[in-house]
Amino acid sequence: MANRATAQGRQKDAPVRTREVPVTVHSGVNAAATRTVLVSALMEVTGQVRFGDGTDIATTITEKDTVLRPDGGGIEKAIWAGTKRRGVDRRAIHELRDRSGWDRKCYIPELCGMCPTCWLFGFTGTTQETGSEVKGINAKSRVLYATAVSIEDTSKCLNRHSRNQVNEKSQTTAGSAGIHEEEVIVAGTHFPIYTSLLHVLDWEIGVVAHALLENLNSNRYTAASRGQGGIRFAERDGEPAIIVDESCCGVFPLPAPKVASWEADYGKALPLFAPARNSAVSLLPLQELLQRQGFDVETGDNRLTAKAANNVEIAIESSDGCLHVHQGKDELMRRYYGSQALGYLRQKQVEAYKKLTELKSDVFRTEASAYAKAIGPKAKAGDQAAPVDTPGSGSEKTPPEPSGQES
Repeated sequence: MANRATAQGRQKDAPVRTREVPVTVHSGVNAAATRTVLVSALMEVTGQVRFGDGTDIATTITEKDTVLRPDGGGIEKAIWAGTKRRGVDRRAIHELRDRSGWDRKCYIPELCGMCPTCWLFGFTGTTQETGSEVKGINAKSRVLYATAVSIEDTSKCLNRHSRNQVNEKSQTTAGSAGIHEEEVIVAGTHFPIYTSLLHVLDWEIGVVAHALLENLNSNRYTAASRGQGGIRFAERDGEPAIIVDESCCGVFPLPAPKVASWEADYGKALPLFAPARNSAVSLLPLQELLQRQGFDVETGDNRLTAKAANNVEIAIESSDGCLHVHQGKDELMRRYYGSQALGYLRQKQVEAYKKLTELKSDVFRTEASAYAKAIGPKAKAGDQAAPVDTPGSGSEKTPPEPSGQES
């Protein structure tokens, strides 16, 4: 009895074994070296488009909403829902993945949960079939889309047109019985858009860049098959109105260029996305911003140094359409403007195509299965099962904390 009691005491006092989560190398979901990227752009409609397929009696309408102004009044704006843009982007990435030789069916809404797209854009494991590697796991998207509100109000940016039903065989129309009205967003309307990429590898940045750039090229951002008017980047002085912020640590001392939803003056919105020039003048707004935040700011040629009382020092350098932000020896973020920002996205797009062409389906599934097994419902803290390691991932060493993409 004494020996049994001693053994039970030792078992009770023994440390509880905790599960280990494997490091991923083909997905940023738990990779050792990932980035956070913020893409901000001002878009311009070049023809007739429509976002949303609602119907009001005999009129197909686009999505609208009332935005509150600071004075308490309201102004009606056109809406470009983030979920609409996300769906178009995901389908474009599915196409890219499938052309690269992916051998497993995965499409909206039947998502497989075991492909690169699913581990980037998320999936619902509770609806997976019994026996699926990801049954019971809900993965959150690491690409977030903010809903865009038009700069112009609906009195300026919306119009209605009559459409008629055509019989191609008889070369006739249905007359008054086939006429319906369609509400469209007119050319020249502007939308500020914002996309956040969290815990992503370079090639994952590239697939999102591919979706944005090629959907713009092919006029896919519209809900109307006949309203393929298209969208482009707005421009100022020949430079596209786009900013890309990149950080290896997820810290962005410079805020993204957010436009107030009630702002109806395009002339005030455009300068927020204006490309930086390689001169000290381009740093002036940042100097004023940091001074308002309580920093003492020293200026030099294409450089600002912001100092705080607790010896915190942030340095900002401007060079050729790019800002570099450091704290001591650590680079906190980079900001790319205009053509430099587009060049950044194009380079990542090329990396994505190369990665998907070389990545074998079974290799990715092996890694995803190991990660899913480690975080799944059956892998609870205190399990006695051996930790799951992905060969070559470096998970034999102490892995980083998971990035929180599962829920």
